[in-house]
Amino acid sequence: MPSRNHFYTHSTRAVPNSINPINSISPINPFTLVLSLLPVLTFSHAVLGATASLLPIADTSLMESFPTNNLGGENVILAGVGENLKRHRALLRFDAAGQLPAGAKIQSASLTLELAWLPANGYSPSTMELHRLFRSWGEGNKQSPTNCTSCAGQGALAGTNEACWLTPFAWTTNAWTSPGAAATNDFVSDISASQTIYKFADSPYTFGPSPAMGADVQAWLDNPQANFGWILLGQDETVKFSARRFWSRENTNFPPYLTVQYLVAPLIDRVQRTGRQLNLFFTAQPEQSYVVEFRDGLTGGTWQTLANLGYFSETTRVLIVDPITAAQRFYRVVTY
Repeated sequence: MPSRNHFYTHSTRAVPNSINPINSISPINPFTLVLSLLPVLTFSHAVLGATASLLPIADTSLMESFPTNNLGGENVILAGVGENLKRHRALLRFDAAGQLPAGAKIQSASLTLELAWLPANGYSPSTMELHRLFRSWGEGNKQSPTNCTSCAGQGALAGTNEACWLTPFAWTTNAWTSPGAAATNDFVSDISASQTIYKFADSPYTFGPSPAMGADVQAWLDNPQANFGWILLGQDETVKFSARRFWSRENTNFPPYLTVQYLVAPLIDRVQRTGRQLNLFFTAQPEQSYVVEFRDGLTGGTWQTLANLGYFSETTRVLIVDPITAAQRFYRVVTY
């Protein structure tokens, strides 16, 4: 059984004498309720919570060879060092707050990239790193000229507020700390995740999961205003032929995607007294396990198990019935 060191709880207090009877539901025999819960009384040995796959809401590349060019509309992103020892760095941003439930607890996060190109004149294995960005940037919409076969991956002159090597917002006074973005001021110096990129046969490549990536996504979920995404760059930017191109979000067949596993905090959202029994309602989320607990005092006493519901495979409305036997009782739902 998985550890319960990390769990969410929601508590509610029931004071029988202060609750007015509500007759909108019929009394339920506790034995009947237990029978109705039997199908979900099976525990998983690897409960990892719900899973979501997020596509980028923005991605682009910074190119030292073309310091005023933008590549936000291209179907590839670039990172690593070319044969001319010029650096490339990629920017990616995901909408955690818009695509994950508010209040969710992130358990793990990983980024998957599909390789699109290797250096034509040979290549070196390339270890690449993800770092969380500290500042905003403009994706832009520029593409490489289509009538020039040697221009692939060059982009085009950045428009106002489009990211390029020199600045996160072109033709403004908002420049990177140093061209191409700098650790400490423009992005976190600590690595969120790394991966060694070899050849097509090993693609796609996954960065993480790692504790730092999970913390990044949690921070973006809790504070969307500080979500500036990641920068992808080569670990050793002195190695020729370590450059790689990955498909960007413009390639709908092989876009980057962020896999997030999370728990949703439970909420006892309805309490009813029916005769001498108390009815508690909450919604169980898929891929989570739940235990309903009670104790008679708020600040003291041992939490006791009222219902061990186990693992849910789909969103389920849950009703828990408890006979009223004490002057007051406190309830909580634990998920893991």
